[in-house]
Amino acid sequence: MRGRFAALLGLPLVLGAAPQESADTVAPLVKSAAPDEVAVTVYRSPYGSGAGALNLQWLNGFALITEMRTLHLPAGPATIRFEGVAGGIVPASAIISGLPGGVIEKNRDERLLSGAALASGYLGRRVTLTRTDRASGRRRTQDAAIVAGPAGGVVVRTPDGVEALGCSGLAEAPRYPSVPADLTAGPVLAVSTNSSAARTVTVTLSYLTSEFDWSASYVATMAANGRTLDLFAWLTLANGNAESFPAAQVQAVAGRINHRDERFRVFARPLQLSCFPLGTTTSDLPDRTAEQAEASEDIVVTGMRIMEVSMPAPPLVEAPPPPPPPAPESLGDLKLYRVPERVTVNARGQKQVALLARSRVPFQRLYRSTLSPLAIVPMSPSSIVLRLDNRADAGLGIPLPAGSTTLYAQRGREKLLVGTGDLSDKAVGETARIAAGQSAQVLVSQSTPERDRGKVTVTNANPFAVFAEIAVRAPPANVRASASLVTVDGLPTWTVSVPANGSRTLTYTMRN
Repeated sequence: MRGRFAALLGLPLVLGAAPQESADTVAPLVKSAAPDEVAVTVYRSPYGSGAGALNLQWLNGFALITEMRTLHLPAGPATIRFEGVAGGIVPASAIISGLPGGVIEKNRDERLLSGAALASGYLGRRVTLTRTDRASGRRRTQDAAIVAGPAGGVVVRTPDGVEALGCSGLAEAPRYPSVPADLTAGPVLAVSTNSSAARTVTVTLSYLTSEFDWSASYVATMAANGRTLDLFAWLTLANGNAESFPAAQVQAVAGRINHRDERFRVFARPLQLSCFPLGTTTSDLPDRTAEQAEASEDIVVTGMRIMEVSMPAPPLVEAPPPPPPPAPESLGDLKLYRVPERVTVNARGQKQVALLARSRVPFQRLYRSTLSPLAIVPMSPSSIVLRLDNRADAGLGIPLPAGSTTLYAQRGREKLLVGTGDLSDKAVGETARIAAGQSAQVLVSQSTPERDRGKVTVTNANPFAVFAEIAVRAPPANVRASASLVTVDGLPTWTVSVPANGSRTLTYTMRN
């Protein structure tokens, strides 16, 4: 063996040739390359708040994929290969309806086409090496047989002897005559069936897949009069799979369901070669990265090449405005939001579509603080929030899924940022609050004059009266106060008007 194993060299593969069929295949093979129609229903992560940014590297939500496919079945037994399914498919969840002979057996094909898989599939078989002649610098080809690999390196036998692939210090790459029949370019779901007669049928394939998620992003703009706002929400959809779903009917489900996180993604292994020992007489060779990258373009299936065609840019056509998003539908205790037009769910990408829109929604400006019972709190700024009543007669009356909020104020032609925050799930009839920053004019403090007694003071330095909302983080039944308290979001809450340049005081007693 000559040379040294090549240092961490990943050999990319150009796809093209169709897999060869095995000669001993008993049942005819029926391939379904892509669905005719597809619907994607996305469920949020059951562990998240629905308000944070979505990380494509680790999405904890999931999706229900429903596909319509047309199949041409032969008479008798057949194996159907559903190609183009999501890489995160949960095989046990797959349901296929419309097959006249039903489903006899179901398999998830996991041998993905890659440099390592090709080398493994050609162990003991002949390939063609394209390499650079050390003396002349010219590229030449020669026959070789792969005798070991691909873990840690590939060993080939040539007319010159046995050597490690990629260790000559010069660019070299293998060429394979065909793709092994058991390798697939993408994930495949294969099923066995038996039809009493040859026919063309339309089947429905439904399955769960991991690595999806969605979130809501609210954008509110206060009117110049300071009394109403326009509320718009984006639905941000994230797909962490390597497969796209073109022209899909997209739906999003809000709410928390009982779901076990299942991940079945199969990754295509790159061909990684290691050379040792380091510090040999060839270690001072110039960097051949550019040459290797050039040579890697020749790792093709015989007769197939990628052709780059320059196409003129299509003329710009002004698209009509999208239809308004429909109201959510009830799905038991969950809420279903439909995207009114078909959209493409891109692989490893995010997409935003309109979720809801409401205009001139009235709000009340409040100065809110949430205090721990009997904790000593010095004079501290209060949080400014805009309170919205989620009722139809108050401009809303629709379920609001959890998400992030961004608040702007309209000043002439400009919009100025006022505050950002989060919004939890709000049902119809509940109160929603949009964060609007903090106020140094309205301050809140708390003292404990006695062991089981608390005193809250709210001061207002504004030249006008304000409404303050003070919540005590305790069960409502455990708090007895000098003023009337109401339960808001599960907490006993004191809502009071604080006069201009004045203050108000609340005392309460904690009881077991």
